Amino acid sequence: MNDLKHTNKLVGWVNKVLGYIAKHELLLAIISVVIIISLGVCLGLQKNKVVPVNAWAPSHYLAEPGNHLSFLANLDGIGYISISQHGYSIGTAEYFPLYPILIHLVNQVIASPLYSSLIVSWTSLVGATYFYIKIIKKYFKLSDNIEALKGVLLFLLYPTGIFLIASYTEGLFAFLSLAAIYFALNKRYLLAGLFALLVTATHLNGLLTLLLVLLILYEEHVKIINICKTFILGIIGIAGYGLYLKHKFNNPIAFISEQKAVHGWFSHTILPELTHINPIEYIFVALIIVTFFYWWPKRKSFAIYSLLYLLIPIIGGTFGGFTRYTLMVFPLQFMIFDVMRKKSLGYTLALAVFAIGWTYLAMQFAGGYIG
Repeated sequence: MNDLKHTNKLVGWVNKVLGYIAKHELLLAIISVVIIISLGVCLGLQKNKVVPVNAWAPSHYLAEPGNHLSFLANLDGIGYISISQHGYSIGTAEYFPLYPILIHLVNQVIASPLYSSLIVSWTSLVGATYFYIKIIKKYFKLSDNIEALKGVLLFLLYPTGIFLIASYTEGLFAFLSLAAIYFALNKRYLLAGLFALLVTATHLNGLLTLLLVLLILYEEHVKIINICKTFILGIIGIAGYGLYLKHKFNNPIAFISEQKAVHGWFSHTILPELTHINPIEYIFVALIIVTFFYWWPKRKSFAIYSLLYLLIPIIGGTFGGFTRYTLMVFPLQFMIFDVMRKKSLGYTLALAVFAIGWTYLAMQFAGGYIG
């Protein structure tokens, strides 16, 4: 009898704690991110039992030997951390500055550059998750945070979502983009412009976020003069980087020049690439096209923003990195949530497929194979 009473008390206490967490968006975001980070780290640490490590040394972060989390800084993470330590040199301009600047600042307090980069990424992911919850609740008129969490899980467990917890710009980019989108939906154009400024200093794709913000403000009937102010504010991020590159390398568009030199931008057609892309990339292309048609009658800004992500392989002439970039096609995830949220089986199947893809790509990334 006493055991039953103690059990009931424990269950009651757990329910109270869970209820408290469920009512607070920031707490829910923090706990969700901690769980995702824990899963990603556990998978990464177990990679050698499933995926053989890539023998190509440059794919691995080797600057901190013995650091068990070094697999989270593979490939592009090496470049961002190097810039945070040594500044820009020839061949690194394709890496936009805000993320390495933040790593450098945290590194003044935390001795490890790797840990500094992960602190920036993980803190940013909490912010991204928080604003994702806010957007889901606002747009779909939800009052229940747990219901909104169903939408967030489609973002956190998106197949390429492993990059959100790595030493990549994805976590920061998502945070700044989602904040800009949220404030645009609320017609707070100056805050939307400020976050757009930061996102255009984070990644070239920040220009797509800026366009989305401007389109949302137009749909929300914000005055044209205020939309122009948002544009001017938002473009400062990439303009400022261009001025720095002009001073450093005498080339304000070095981030484009390097893409042309290293990745062959504009130098070849996409058509040959279409003959040998893998089926997963076809699926993502199809999903973006479906997303466009889904949102066109509902919210044209979401439709246009989604379709513009197809410009990435068209301009680059390759699908390399394309699936990673689609992580930021938020309207795609919104669409799946909207279609499946009242269909328990459909939502569960969609989330299961995402989780399987996330697990597979997490192992591949930890092994140094994808970036």
